[in-house]
Amino acid sequence: MLKGPSLQHFIVRAEMIQAYRSAVRATRPLPDPNTRRETLDFLRADLERLRGEYDLNKLKSNLSHFNRTLKQMLPSIGLNGLTSDEAGKGTRLIGQKRTVKDLLS
Repeated sequence: MLKGPSLQHFIVRAEMIQAYRSAVRATRPLPDPNTRRETLDFLRADLERLRGEYDLNKLKSNLSHFNRTLKQMLPSIGLNGLTSDEAGKGTRLIGQKRTVKDLLS
């Protein structure tokens, strides 16, 4: 009999989705849509590798690495020379649109 994912797996996956969504929100101030897409693709690549992974230790380790990377990038994203009227608008993304469900399934 095959053993399926445990409740802990679902909790870690939900935390990953939450972290990715916060990354998407954090990149909104970037003025160039291509730069924003490249940044999100860079961050998404870490999560793409974990698509079929069921080892909880590896998932938790990669989640903490993702959060650490995002925290390191946030100050540089915020200091990109935007004026105050541009800061709230954000940019539209260019490139392939994927849902978060596709990302982790």
